Amino acid sequence: MRISVDNIVHCAIAKVSSELRKLSLAIHDNPEVALKEKKACKLLTDYLEARGYEIERNTGGLDTAFIASYTSPAGDKGLNIGFCSEYDALPHIGHGCGHNLIAISGVAMFLAISEVLGTCALPGTVKLFGTPAEEAIGGKIIMQKQGVFDGTDLLMMVHPSPGYSGSWHSQCCLSMCVEYFGKASHAAMAPWDGINAGSAATIAMQTIGVLREQFKPGWRAHGIIAVGGQVSNAIPDYSRIEYTVRAENTDDLGIVRNRVLKCFEAAAMATGCTHKVEEEYAYLDNQDNPVLGGMYEDLMREKYNQPPYLNEGGSTDFGNLSHDFITLHGMYDLAGTGVPNHSRRFTEDARTEAAHERTMFAAEAISRIAARCLVDQNFWDSVKQAYGNRLALGNQ
Repeated sequence: MRISVDNIVHCAIAKVSSELRKLSLAIHDNPEVALKEKKACKLLTDYLEARGYEIERNTGGLDTAFIASYTSPAGDKGLNIGFCSEYDALPHIGHGCGHNLIAISGVAMFLAISEVLGTCALPGTVKLFGTPAEEAIGGKIIMQKQGVFDGTDLLMMVHPSPGYSGSWHSQCCLSMCVEYFGKASHAAMAPWDGINAGSAATIAMQTIGVLREQFKPGWRAHGIIAVGGQVSNAIPDYSRIEYTVRAENTDDLGIVRNRVLKCFEAAAMATGCTHKVEEEYAYLDNQDNPVLGGMYEDLMREKYNQPPYLNEGGSTDFGNLSHDFITLHGMYDLAGTGVPNHSRRFTEDARTEAAHERTMFAAEAISRIAARCLVDQNFWDSVKQAYGNRLALGNQ
């Protein structure tokens, strides 16, 4: 009796669903922020290692990054397929982006394609990349610069959101930390002797607020005063603001960046402070492969009988991978409530059984697409052709 790869995928994920649910809850209930995801990393690697998979830890110089690998008994001459898991949480909000679910979705997809390769004796390799620090810093960017993803033919992942999409064009984004250095003085006895770093932070934010009038619809600049002073009766000699700027493409991101940098400088000049700006890696816009994304949307539409969710807000370090690899960042509806990411309600929904079931289906859909790439040469050729067409247009 012949068994379809779709059936292999379905059975492989169904077999481990209850185990993955436990992993998800453990990660959700112990939220860890960027580069501190030690418990989550250990849970995932211990689980995979116990099932006999080869694990590489401390990947790319990151303590909480890893790679799990499986090569078919038929050899490694076929496709090299990679999936990504994320597992960092948001400060004070927890898993308000559902990374506990992204963590287990990567495991599910890895196990499913391992089963396809082994059962069907297809040559090829599948890897699960444990990628920390997506919410800040950009773990995938660091790993990419270290060559961790080199040799991968296809990279895919799923992400919960208010709806599903196989064509999410995210925003480019850049995060900056700005420090102002002034001079402390008594705020009542000798304020004229001080240089107010707190005022510099305020002026910077107000100036950017005024600048927004000239922003294009896809541009964003949002920030917080992380440190504005310590006590009200002392002129603050130090302040720190944290800002993120976003745009629809790299050229526009450069324009927004330069304008905001001038606001930071102007605030220093106006108050007499000195200042320092530290920039993180820029997250590039995500560009899903249209052939892969089209199949993903067909599967999700068939399941939920709803149209794709149109949303171009938000950013991801997976976008950087999409500029250099064939990729799909499949979005799926977390709970059917329309609640946005990075909210406390989203954190709560990410723990529900319904969210788990939706995650398992999204992982199954992506796995079916990966399996088709393995067994349908014409489909894989069309995927590669679409990627080549995009490169010819200059990643636009």
